[in-house]
Amino acid sequence: MRKGLVRTFLVLASATVLLAQTSEPAAIPKGTQITIRTLDSIHSKQSEVGQKYRCTLDAAISAAGKSIAPKGADCVLQIVEMKSAGKLTGSNELKLVVSEIRIGADLVAVTSEPTEIKGKGKGKSTGLRTGIGAAAGAGIGGLLGGGKGAAIGSGVGAGAGAASAAMTQGPEIKVAPETVLTFLIQ
Repeated sequence: MRKGLVRTFLVLASATVLLAQTSEPAAIPKGTQITIRTLDSIHSKQSEVGQKYRCTLDAAISAAGKSIAPKGADCVLQIVEMKSAGKLTGSNELKLVVSEIRIGADLVAVTSEPTEIKGKGKGKSTGLRTGIGAAAGAGIGGLLGGGKGAAIGSGVGAGAGAASAAMTQGPEIKVAPETVLTFLIQ
């Protein structure tokens, strides 16, 4: 009876030690640079703040000579901020963070500094539309009313070009699958 109790105690003690050694995933040190590869496509017009996307580590993470997570480990990207281009100038912007990384069997919450992705700006397009509108208005006004008509047409055309630019949004931001992004762990 006594031998059975001792064996049971030793088995339980060994199991407890093994669980204690494997239950805590390794922490990623602050300041560690990680590189991920997106699996999903991200489109600014179809996304919202808080939305999550799948990705994998593009390079293994190690610290102090120990492997923390292998290349190809699952990760999660999350949108933390979105900005739309202004009516006449500016560009669309997305800010992404890595929010989780698979370390061993666990998907562990992490905090990274945001990476900002900017779309093309609207300033050049607005200027081009305004200039084309002014030139077209001046040409039509000049044909119909001479010099004074050209001046009036130029102003009307410029206003129409600027209004046209104000009614359109800047180009959508698209992050294709297999895009490689770099983040810094906080």
